[in-house]
Amino acid sequence: MRSRNRQEQPDVAVVEAARTGDAQAAEQLIRDCLPLVYNIVGRALDGHSDVDDVVQETMVRVLDGLPGLEQPERFRSWLVAITVRQIRDRWRRGRTWLAADPLEENAHEADPRADFADLAILRLALSGQRREAVEAARWLEAEEREVLALWWMESAGELTRGELSTACGLTPQHAAVRVQRVKERLETARTVVRAVTATPRCPDLATVLASWDGRPSGLWRKRLARHVRDCPQCLSSSSDLIPAEGLLADLALVPVPVALTGVVLARALGEGSAGGTASTGAHTASGASRAARTLGKLAAKPAAAATAGAVTLAAAGVAWYAATGSHEQGARPAVVAPPAPTSSSGSPLPRPSASPTATPKPVPKSTPTPASTPTASPATRAEARISGPHSLRSVDTPGAYVTQSGSLGVLGPVGADSSTSTRQAATFTFVPGLADPRCYSLRDATGRYLRHYAFRIRLDVNNNSAIFQKDATFCPRSGSTAGSVALESYNYPGRYLRHRDNLQLWLDPSENTTSNRASRSFVLVAPWT
Repeated sequence: MRSRNRQEQPDVAVVEAARTGDAQAAEQLIRDCLPLVYNIVGRALDGHSDVDDVVQETMVRVLDGLPGLEQPERFRSWLVAITVRQIRDRWRRGRTWLAADPLEENAHEADPRADFADLAILRLALSGQRREAVEAARWLEAEEREVLALWWMESAGELTRGELSTACGLTPQHAAVRVQRVKERLETARTVVRAVTATPRCPDLATVLASWDGRPSGLWRKRLARHVRDCPQCLSSSSDLIPAEGLLADLALVPVPVALTGVVLARALGEGSAGGTASTGAHTASGASRAARTLGKLAAKPAAAATAGAVTLAAAGVAWYAATGSHEQGARPAVVAPPAPTSSSGSPLPRPSASPTATPKPVPKSTPTPASTPTASPATRAEARISGPHSLRSVDTPGAYVTQSGSLGVLGPVGADSSTSTRQAATFTFVPGLADPRCYSLRDATGRYLRHYAFRIRLDVNNNSAIFQKDATFCPRSGSTAGSVALESYNYPGRYLRHRDNLQLWLDPSENTTSNRASRSFVLVAPWT
């Protein structure tokens, strides 16, 4: 295993200075260590909203325990061991809550807003098999993700095997066995990801997935892996997978949100020495004065902080990823306006405030439908914006509309004799895209947004996170027939909202086939409601 970049290894002199209460050394130590801690915690607790809290608590405990560290040269091993203990404490607390009150179960389910896999994909611009490997991590059990997080850092050159085994509390031999087991689970999960996202999908697998709620889990990995092992079609789709080690080597760490860095500095430098002060006279300044000096030092260099994209501690409450998107701007898909409907009164909809990057030719009006179904809005001006409530009728499944089943997006039949709730579930209001106003977000009557999660189309309440806003933004493209539209994902260019044979809605890659184009095309019609 290659050695890590020594520039990221805290210098022993810095550790020694931080032990004696040097605020500048303590700040440097935090900045040096925070990316590693954040990535280990993020991968181990992927999908849970406690990541930031665990990172903060870890750094506080690290500074608090520095006076008792007898071997500063082993700081990295000691740091990772503390990080793992904090992760395990988080899981232990979660299990205790569930045992005490089963009604609290939903409160500790995976939280899409904290999905670390999506953060890694977006922030590192991952694609291909690297992206699939990150997505496969979602399918592991909590204990497996803990070992995966450490092995991931080892493969990326951030940890040695000795540091990994120390963190796990195992001998190197036993640690090797644990790592090998998790690697095998990850490889299995990668075959599952390939099979689930394949188009066309294996018909037998579609039957198995009929009761899946769209959320990856260890239990579903085991169920689906049994099918993949015995299915020639699913196995063939994963025949070109290369070993995960080759994918993770030289992979950068997910950047720490700038606001989290500020919060950690303020909290750790404010509290880090509190425990050690009573037992040693080495700490020459109180936590409060250390934090004040740090705040003053950062505030004294506003130009440098701005250049680096940083925030001062006074602005640490800004939503994280306030400085995101610098490298993503260029990756945003070009927006092509779809055939534009008119309002329910028949008048043209207003011209958009920002011109799209490309303007298609006007298309003829769609074929009129029977009076028992809503009629397609005529396309009069390609430049007009879609706005207000609409229903989306499938091009290749007559009488079927984009609708919902609980929190999942599906394609279902809707007619004039359908119940009010059924018709309401098939009505969505088009609003300017949450991530890009040139595109669109689709909101239902209850305020939930159509979004993708693990490539499954869901309906969730907007949590104002950058990830959610990108997941819930779709850019219009020309559909397979005159007057139809296809909705391309904003943050996964080349993937479209599409129905599969079992009428579930997914975010699938485009294929230049008649069936694929038809299954991702919809006609915007007057709302059922």
